[in-house]
Amino acid sequence: MKLTKENIVFIDNYLQNSGVFYYDVRVEMLDHVATAVEKKMEEESLDFYEAFKEYMMLNKKELLKNDKFWSRFSKETILNFLKFLIHPLQLIVGLGIYLVLRKIPVFSFFSEDFTFRHFFYCAVIVFAVIQLLYFHLILRKRYYGLERLSGVFALIYYLQIFLMPLADDKNPSLFVVLFFSYLFVGYVLFFVKEGLKFKKKNKVLFQ
Repeated sequence: MKLTKENIVFIDNYLQNSGVFYYDVRVEMLDHVATAVEKKMEEESLDFYEAFKEYMMLNKKELLKNDKFWSRFSKETILNFLKFLIHPLQLIVGLGIYLVLRKIPVFSFFSEDFTFRHFFYCAVIVFAVIQLLYFHLILRKRYYGLERLSGVFALIYYLQIFLMPLADDKNPSLFVVLFFSYLFVGYVLFFVKEGLKFKKKNKVLFQ
């Protein structure tokens, strides 16, 4: 017994009202619930609402419990980012950053009033705003597959909070500037790469 379009919309609204905000997670959960409800309708000769009510009474707690594991900080994403940083093409990008830093007098831009830490903070804020605009104005839905990338960005920001004070950010060393520049540029490229891969994999979600 197949569910109608109205039944699918009903389940989707129910999950959304239950706090399942990420669209890609909800689609996956919706498919799971719909399949289980269809099976229950056929095996027990129930109508949709009876089957759905009984299924959710038994499984809602477990479903929503699993949803709590969708955290912004994903171990898998962090490991993928670290692997991306040591990819040969990304190392070539790092070499390019190094050559630019050696050829262009970027250190002359830093002073007591505008340190490297100020510059890095501004760069982080600007890209964070770009991400928010992309999520809310272009995608217009929340996607866990993309938003979890922000956890990596947050870790980079926390890293500079702990490590930057150990260096002289008024007169930063080439290593400090290269290290944080490499992390920042690496994240921007990683975000673009993962965004394109996610969009290609989930075309139906973007329609």
